[in-house]
Amino acid sequence: MCTKRRPNQRLRAALAEAGWTGQQLAAAVNKVGAEIGLDLHYDRTAVAHWMEGMRPRPPVPDVLAEALSRRLARTVTTGDLGLAPPNRTGKNPGPPGDGTRAGGPWGTGIVAELARLAGSQDGRPSPAGAPYALAALAVPSWPQAAAAPQGVDAPDRDAAQRPLGRADVETVEAMTRVFSTSDAAFGGGSARRALAAYLAHDVAPRLRAPAGAGVRRRLYSAAAQLTYLCAFMCFDDELHGVAQRYYRAALQLAVEGGDPVFYAVTLRAMSVQARALGHARHAIQLAETAADAGKRTGPLREAFLRGQLAVAHAADGDRNDAFTSLTAAERGLDQSTSSNQTTVGAYHPASLAHQQAAVRALLGDRTGAIATLASSIPHRPVTERRSHALTLARLAELQFDQGHLEEATGTWHLFLDDYPQLRSGRATTALKTLRSRIRPRAANPMAKALMVRATRLTNA
Repeated sequence: MCTKRRPNQRLRAALAEAGWTGQQLAAAVNKVGAEIGLDLHYDRTAVAHWMEGMRPRPPVPDVLAEALSRRLARTVTTGDLGLAPPNRTGKNPGPPGDGTRAGGPWGTGIVAELARLAGSQDGRPSPAGAPYALAALAVPSWPQAAAAPQGVDAPDRDAAQRPLGRADVETVEAMTRVFSTSDAAFGGGSARRALAAYLAHDVAPRLRAPAGAGVRRRLYSAAAQLTYLCAFMCFDDELHGVAQRYYRAALQLAVEGGDPVFYAVTLRAMSVQARALGHARHAIQLAETAADAGKRTGPLREAFLRGQLAVAHAADGDRNDAFTSLTAAERGLDQSTSSNQTTVGAYHPASLAHQQAAVRALLGDRTGAIATLASSIPHRPVTERRSHALTLARLAELQFDQGHLEEATGTWHLFLDDYPQLRSGRATTALKTLRSRIRPRAANPMAKALMVRATRLTNA
């Protein structure tokens, strides 16, 4: 598991620069690891071993580098810490580059990146161990991205392929609908691996096939939506490092497809992820960039973007900006004269209610959040089982925190009705939260019955 080495003076120096104790570094590593599903329990003893020359098993060196990068507000690499493997230079584990393409703000060949992301040894995309990198949240505005040289993947002239036509694009669009329906009904874990493989082995080769300019742009836009969906599935399954890389790939595809609207939609999703992981200021920056890119796209789309900006401001404790953005979202939804028929990024009254409740809860109004969530549930489309379940779980948590045990247990039972049909990391986390909250009240008959049912589902 570890290999003996000489005392690691580089790691010792980085720890001193950070002003951390060994215990504080261990806690930071555990936190960054948790963002990508690693259940780490390091303490100061482990840090002492590392400084004595013991090398932690991958991906912990990359997690260490990310933890210290955040603390020092600059890029720290595994090489800087004396932890780069012999065959690596210790480059930053953030936005990857494969050298197959020049130009553009992303530094990676999209075809190679989609193939890399789909690679699997343990049933998960191979980069799942890469940390969620705050440096990777620094993305350009739409005008900057659109103006940068992109270096679109050159056609594969070694492969005898017919030129792509409209039917090829329609196939990708149809598959997006199929995977989106599966995700909404059964959770990201239900088809995440299949979608990753489809992107790598079917969509990515099409991106290098010969095609007319119009077909190519439409194909890149369709591929952006499918890549975004794969990112969201990874987010839902709490694989945050790989989700971030798929989101960045979706941004790149949107630029190459000339699609500012979907660029904005993807930035919004990255803001949602950043907020969920506790990075409020980054969430605000991403949501603001998204709202700017989505200007003049119609009241419904602008409401979709403004609602997330409201949540991001609320997470940062900014009441005035939160309610200003929320009012703009409410106005946009009221003014919209068409329903949202998009395959990904759907927005409707239940979506707005979820944002309203999040803003109120984050700003301390649990009573208002409870009322809003409860009223939204009947309006949630029946096709959105995962969202329905997560809304119920959140409502139950708020009810429980307010001391409403009877209401909370009833709501949690409704959540458990949906749970067996879901394969979702977020739903699993919600079930764990249920058990941890209700366990101290297990002497109560209602709480005991709920605990028994939740335990049975946990062990199923």
